[in-house]
Amino acid sequence: MYQYLHKYFSLYKNLSLPGIGSFNTTAQPARIDFTNKTLHAPRYTIHYNSEHTSTDDKFYKFLAKETGLKYDDAAHQLKEFTTQITDKLKDGVLVKFEGIGTLVKKEEGYLFDAGDNYVSDFFPSITAGRVIRQNAEHNVRVGEDDKTSTEMQQRLTQTIVKEERWWISALVLAVIGIAAILYYYSR
Repeated sequence: MYQYLHKYFSLYKNLSLPGIGSFNTTAQPARIDFTNKTLHAPRYTIHYNSEHTSTDDKFYKFLAKETGLKYDDAAHQLKEFTTQITDKLKDGVLVKFEGIGTLVKKEEGYLFDAGDNYVSDFFPSITAGRVIRQNAEHNVRVGEDDKTSTEMQQRLTQTIVKEERWWISALVLAVIGIAAILYYYSR
C-alpha cells in the first residue's frame, strides 16, 4: 500500500489518509543567482495537517485503478491499512512513508518529520553562463528591416574602416598648414 500512497502523492502533491491527516507540498520556484551565475532548481517542502483527515473520492478511484480492485474494496482496504497505521502509532512505533516522511505519536498528537525528502536534491544547482558562438548566423531586427547577423557584421566593419581613415585627411591638412607657415616665414 505504501507504493500507492507514494505514487499518488508524487502525482497530485496531496495525500489525505482517514484518521491520520493530510500531506501536501508547497513549491518554492526556481531562482537565478546572477552574481554567482547559478540557476537553482525549484524546491518542494512537505507539510502535514492533522485536522484534515477525510479522503477524497479521487484517491479511492486512483487506488481502485492501481490495485485492480473494485471501488468499495479499495476503500475498505485503505481503511484497514490506516487502522493498522494508527495502531502502530498508538504503540509508539515510528511509521515511515517512503518519499514523504516519518510520523510518530506524541502527547499533543502526531509529529511529522519530512527529513531529507527534498526534490531539489535530485536537481542540483547549475552554472548559467552566457554562451557566445562565433560565426553563428541568426536574424537581427534593424529598425523595420530584418537582416542576418552576417550582413550586419559586414556593414559594421565597412563603417569602421571608413571611420578609421579620417586621420589621413587630417595629416594632409597639417602638412599643408606647416608648409604654408614655413613658406610665409621664409619670405
